[in-house]
Parts: sequence; structure tokens; C-alpha cells
Amino acid sequence: MTECRTSAPGKLLLTGEYAVLRNAPAIVMAVNRRAVVHISRGENSAHAISTPGLREGAWRFEIDDKRRIAWLDEVPDSVRLLPETVLRCRRISGACPVHIDIDTRAFSDPKTGSKLGLGSSAAATVALVAALSRPDEETDHIWSISREAHHAMQGGSGADVAASCFGGLLVYRHNVDAPPETLDWPLGLHYRIFNSGVPASTSAAVERSASGMLVDEDWAALGQAAERAAAAWCSGQASRVLESVRVYRDALRRFDLSGSVGIFSAGHETLTDLGDSLDVVYKPSGAGAGDCGIAMAMKDECLDRFGEVAMSRGFVPLDVERDNSGV
Repeated sequence: MTECRTSAPGKLLLTGEYAVLRNAPAIVMAVNRRAVVHISRGENSAHAISTPGLREGAWRFEIDDKRRIAWLDEVPDSVRLLPETVLRCRRISGACPVHIDIDTRAFSDPKTGSKLGLGSSAAATVALVAALSRPDEETDHIWSISREAHHAMQGGSGADVAASCFGGLLVYRHNVDAPPETLDWPLGLHYRIFNSGVPASTSAAVERSASGMLVDEDWAALGQAAERAAAAWCSGQASRVLESVRVYRDALRRFDLSGSVGIFSAGHETLTDLGDSLDVVYKPSGAGAGDCGIAMAMKDECLDRFGEVAMSRGFVPLDVERDNSGV
């Protein structure tokens, strides 16, 4: 295999989280924190993998003729899952041993090492699939394989995989196989991203939402709000988008209360109320219960005031922007 380096961006869900699991549209934005995969010629007689940002170390392995990995070292479960899943559908070409380096350090707090909740696993999956693909392979095919692999590992809607593949601002539906529609950012709409300092488990939150406490009416109301929000994003009108985010946020809050999911825990509820008093719409992004939130406003000075309050509550502003380049 020729030496190669690929990368894929992370993501932030703006509207449609949870509702996307029931085939409502989600608006997802790729962000400029990237997973980087570097494949180079190995120094030993076996293949090896390293995962800076996930676990320190390097682990050797061989691959049989059925694309199954045989580990030669004791390997943590958190390390083994991604290569084992991806290599079922992607082959390492050539007889020479290779070293695969999957670097997700950009997705963690450099001081604490805690994950920021920006979709590191999806970005790593897409970057690894791309690294093991032909140079002329279409992004649509990389997306299809990445979505299948990531779903096998974690389930979920696949919105994060779409953002990592295509970049930019997307309208995503879980039950549609065609590539998602790309949108322009609404002129005049400003945003800031904040991390709660509390790492959250997406799979645990999704399991709580499926525990039976939520009824069809709860899901239907959330889905309707997601549909209205997607229509507003497609209009490109900043004021309409901002109001639709507020309406979706409020629907998500009712959904959270009905199902005791914990979406607005870890300080998100307090920032939501404070934002409303400062002409800022704030909401947790994705599964919630920690990780990141996004604040939106028509004026930057409103976000400046909100940022001061958010930091006094222990939230950390992130230097994160939209990434239009995809994998």
C-alpha cells in the first residue's frame, strides 16, 4: 500500500436530534476538528495500529483471507472495534505490513483529555474508510460504507457520518440513501459553541429515550418541530431560522421532561434560560446530558454577553467553525 493521509471533520447537530431517529430531518454542521488517519509502511513483520487521542500505545495484528483481524498483542476494546469493523469491508492492499495511525486528539480537551462531543468516532470511521479506499473512489461510496460500519459499531442516525463525509451544513434524513442536501449559512446569523466540561454518552442517552416513558405523541411533536426547523434552514432567512431553533429547542425540552432523558442536564437548562434573557437562543447539541451546546443570535454583542455568563457557569467557549471541505 502506498503511504497516504486522510482526514475528516467532526460535527454539531443544530436541530433534529432524537427526531432524526424517527426519520425527521436533522440539520448538521461539519466542524473544523478533524480525525487524521496516516497509513505508512510498517517497521515490523506485522501490521500495527496506534490511536492517539483514544488510547496511547501501538498494537500489532495480522489479517486472514476472510478479512478478520488476529491481534498479536492484548488490545483494549475501545481500540479493536473500529479496525475490526472497517476491515470487514475494506482490505489492506499489498503484502507489506503497514502502520495505521488514527489521530483524534483534536476532539479532546488538551488539559483534561475529556472528549468534547464533536463526533470523533464518526470522523475516525470516515477517515479510515477513505484511507483504505482507491484514490478515485467517490465520496458517496465512502459515505455508504462508513455509515454501515459506524451503525454496526454504535447505531444512531448517521448524521455525524454524513457531516464527516460531505462537510458544510446539511439537511439529513436517516431513511434516505441519496447524499444529503447542502445549505448555505444564513446571512446575519451568528453562533458560538460551548463545552459543558461534562462528557456524555450518546448511546446511553438514546437508550433512555427508547426506554418506554416516551409515547408516540412525544415523538410526533418533536418530529413536527424538526420538519419546521428544516424548512426554515432551507429558506436561508436568519430571523426565521433563529425562531425555528427556539421552537425546536422548546419541543426538545418538553420531550426531555416527558422521557426523563437528561438532555438539558449538566448545566444546559440554566444556560437555556439565561440565553432567553439575553436575546440568545441556546440549546444542547446532539444527545445532550453534557458535551456541547450552541448559542445563536442576530447580534454578536448578545453572544459576547452570553459568553461571559456561560464561562462563569463553567462552560468553555470552543474555537470551532464550520468546515466545508468534508473528507
